[in-house]
Amino acid sequence: MKVLLRAVLFFDALFDLMLGIVLLISPFATFYAALQLPQPQPALYGQLLGVGMIGFAALMGRAAFQGALTVPVARTVGWVNLVSALLIGGWLMFFQLPVQGAGRIWLPLLAVMLGFFAVLQLPLAARVRNREREERLRQEMQAAQAPGTASPLAGMGSAADHPASATTDYPDTTATNRGFGRNGTTAGPSTPSSTVSPEIRREPVITPPPGYGPGTEVVPDDQRTDKPSPHHARQNPYS
Repeated sequence: MKVLLRAVLFFDALFDLMLGIVLLISPFATFYAALQLPQPQPALYGQLLGVGMIGFAALMGRAAFQGALTVPVARTVGWVNLVSALLIGGWLMFFQLPVQGAGRIWLPLLAVMLGFFAVLQLPLAARVRNREREERLRQEMQAAQAPGTASPLAGMGSAADHPASATTDYPDTTATNRGFGRNGTTAGPSTPSSTVSPEIRREPVITPPPGYGPGTEVVPDDQRTDKPSPHHARQNPYS
């Protein structure tokens, strides 16, 4: 599609170049008399218009070989050609131009050629523009979905779904339990057989003093016998 638009711009540039040359030699009355065309009066206006047409042709020729200029130049030139064709047709039908002989063929042919280029350039430029826009959007979507490029909102979504795991950072106590003791000294790895944790305190065993518990009565030496008393706490009451 873009290749066709470039070809249309190239042929339109050639056509405008020839038209500019014809207008540039407007001071030569014999040339216009041979073609039976009305001579621009004064000739300066015709020459200025010819210079503008040659510059227009150079711009279209450059746009035909540079892709960045193809669409904007084609849209502009298409509207200029369409308006020019309508003006020529309007003057031929409603304002009675002083045209005789072959001039009645050249001017309608000029209007038809300008309208033909406009009809080709405007739709092609719109289609190429829409296709380039879709291609640009597709490339942006592929770049956004490519692996290794995460969306800026991906991390925020994961933190919102799991606020505790995203905000709480627990210290790693593996090194303390395995490699170091409580005072910073190096200790060996803990074995599964050790069941007593170093953090658990052992309560001391307290033995009651004599006379404060069963079996701890104080007996004088003269009352001691080999056989325990009947009410001794360690004697079996059923013996």
